[in-house]
Amino acid sequence: MNPNPSQLPWKLTSPTALFTLLLGGFMLFLSLRAVLDPVSAARGFGLADSGSEVIPWLYVKAGRDLGLALAMFALVAIRQRQAAGVFVLACIVMPTVDALTVLHGGASLGFALAVHGSAVAYGVVLAAALLRPQKLTS
Repeated sequence: MNPNPSQLPWKLTSPTALFTLLLGGFMLFLSLRAVLDPVSAARGFGLADSGSEVIPWLYVKAGRDLGLALAMFALVAIRQRQAAGVFVLACIVMPTVDALTVLHGGASLGFALAVHGSAVAYGVVLAAALLRPQKLTS
């Protein structure tokens, strides 16, 4: 991390900041969708929408997704590019576990890879971009 933000500014208009904000916005969308339309959220996640037993799990997921969104927004707001990279990299475990969970629940491999595998790929690429060394500016 850089204690002097004037040496290595992370501009809010930089591609990495925008893609981090996009990811945070998507996580916020997923959180709201789980609360407002749990049946569609269950289908989109890969869970069988068999009734009310799915809804408590979606509220757990909604809270997780909301926390992730707020953390990403905060890291961008305080211009902590490297911390955002480490955070995104660590968070890759979540869609990995999600993919394994929906596979265990009967979803197809193609669905699990398309929905959750794409999240892993996005996270890997974004984390690599956030963690790459930046040039000093004067």
